[in-house]
Amino acid sequence: MRNRYRSRSIRRSPVELAALLAAIRSILDGEEHPITVRHLFYRLVGLGVIPKTENAYRGLVNHLSNWRRNGEIPWDGFADSTRWHIRKPAFDGVEDALQGTRETYRRDMWTTQPHYVELWLEKDAIASIVADVAGEFGVPVFVCRGFASLSSLYGAAQTFKEMAGNGKRVTIFHLGDYDPSGHAAADAIERTLIDDFECDIYFDRLAILPGQIARLHLPTRPTKQSDSRARNWSGAECVELDSMKPADMRALVEDSITDLIDAHEWRQLQKIEKAERESLAKIRVVA
Repeated sequence: MRNRYRSRSIRRSPVELAALLAAIRSILDGEEHPITVRHLFYRLVGLGVIPKTENAYRGLVNHLSNWRRNGEIPWDGFADSTRWHIRKPAFDGVEDALQGTRETYRRDMWTTQPHYVELWLEKDAIASIVADVAGEFGVPVFVCRGFASLSSLYGAAQTFKEMAGNGKRVTIFHLGDYDPSGHAAADAIERTLIDDFECDIYFDRLAILPGQIARLHLPTRPTKQSDSRARNWSGAECVELDSMKPADMRALVEDSITDLIDAHEWRQLQKIEKAERESLAKIRVVA
């Protein structure tokens, strides 16, 4: 389909804006979970609604801001991992505290599993896309923001060594861009944990991989020549992690985690967890 918009930053006609708004609503209505603005951009590019340019992306951001303010698009249609605050838990009495425990109690299902698993992400925005899937299986999520700091890697190394000492095989699932910096960052993480901190880990890159580009029809972009690592980059083009559909990303994470799970042991602990939840529900505060 031919792009309806030119790549230059120009004023859209009412008809063009109406078509863009309709396409956005259609995409959001078809999603089970919130998506990032970057994900939306790539979906619109794939549909031929807007061109794959930074001007088009900036224009989309401006339109979304206006449409959310006037109620044309719901605020909760987009994921945002920056919405958090620091506060110690507080309760309106003991019964309130017990209720909170009943609602949030989870067994550590990995205690009887042969593996210890973490999910590492290159970007903050992706966390809100996959955190619910990882959380369902009790897998910690760490946003390394490209090149993770030595302090964070040292802290992770202590956890991995403890788990390895308990007989666990440590696996890190990594999601990052397919570009020179993304691959260099992942290489640095793996190398530092194994060589510098002597961790016995399995570092598994889930995305973006070359084979996924054609299979999932992911849009590519030219390699940025301003990137100092471009000269050693073997790929002809680059792909952003944000271009993968959220549903595909969540399925990839879930399949990778469940492949490591001993189903029998998992079901046994689920039965125990259910019984413990029922016991918690029976506890009452005596005045």
